[in-house]
Amino acid sequence: MEDFGYPDVVYGSLVSLYQTLDIPTVLLLEKAILHRNLRNFSESLAIFDDMKSNHTARPAILLEHTWTLVAQYRFKEARSIATKGLSSFATAGGGYVQSGPAVVLRALLAGLDTLIDGTTHRCYQSLEEICQWLSPVPVEAFTDVHVWAVKLYYYLHTLLNNKPGDILQFYDVPHTPARSPIYGITLLRQHLQRSGRLNEALFLLDTETALLPSKDAEIAAIESVRSACLDPSTQPLTYIQGTVALKLALMYAQLGDDEGYREEMFNAAAALASLRDITGGVHFQLLRTDTWLARLELGRAQGQEPEAEDWEAFADYAAKVGDFRIEAKALAEALECMISPEAREAEDVLPENRDSLRGRLDGLYARLGSSFHRSGQRRCEGSRDQSREGMSRHGHAVAWGSLQA
Repeated sequence: MEDFGYPDVVYGSLVSLYQTLDIPTVLLLEKAILHRNLRNFSESLAIFDDMKSNHTARPAILLEHTWTLVAQYRFKEARSIATKGLSSFATAGGGYVQSGPAVVLRALLAGLDTLIDGTTHRCYQSLEEICQWLSPVPVEAFTDVHVWAVKLYYYLHTLLNNKPGDILQFYDVPHTPARSPIYGITLLRQHLQRSGRLNEALFLLDTETALLPSKDAEIAAIESVRSACLDPSTQPLTYIQGTVALKLALMYAQLGDDEGYREEMFNAAAALASLRDITGGVHFQLLRTDTWLARLELGRAQGQEPEAEDWEAFADYAAKVGDFRIEAKALAEALECMISPEAREAEDVLPENRDSLRGRLDGLYARLGSSFHRSGQRRCEGSRDQSREGMSRHGHAVAWGSLQA
């Protein structure tokens, strides 16, 4: 892939579906995926818009295009693309409707229905379909499409408000032997690493860490992916190494570990610097966003709780660069600062400022198409603990839209 500077590097996680694509299209798709992962949405979506015809014969483009819109929180547009794609599958015949990509596409649509309309029946249908599709397949035979199905399976459970511990105990996929000390999703990620399928391992990582019971377990999983990057038989992995370092930097920031945070930010910058010639410097947008977020989290962990104005400034930056997922997170955090018992007791937050911020957040979600988030935000206005619960639900959606996908 000479356009990328590294002939053997692939950034996507649906390579098995590339067989229906010619080489120039693969190059364009890979470039779109890289730009998405680096949070350069305008560049990524411009490429997808040029390729969106004939989705039926090119399911890799359809799924990656839909995923990119989800990553940006453009839920209505994602559902529109996915719905048209699924209809084209039905029209084409030839087994498309029963294919793995169709299973994944239906799961995406089920999640989008819940986010947009609040309906859940398609979630239950997709969960059953995924289980039936995966059950006869040993982990060693999982394709990249199976891996996508696993990721979506766990996210649909979070949309149904199932707690992480319950999900792993009662709905473990891939299924593991009784009393196994390791969860199915962890076993799958480890298998992918041993097989050199690190893009897929990274794709699963956010989902896995969101389910794990402790920060130590999360850090161990992330470090495991980093260790796999050291295998000399794998392709150049600077993007994965940089992304993993960013994840660890945020983790250490949340723990208040300033030294660990700074070390991993340095590692991330060093790894991603190699992408400069490919992206024209776009990767620094990823670094800036993650650095900004980590600094806010570090302050919180060290007892210097960010103010609403700090989060609003972050939201303004995210809006400017079109990162609606981050804008929504920052606005929700700013509103939480304003509705906390501490803020109410201090009486230093004007009601009109609070109402303005709430209106901005609800307006953003209305444009993006999420009724799920707007109603969830209103439910969290009672106390700080309730607000954290509401933010946890918001965080699950952030995990689904993770850009390190």
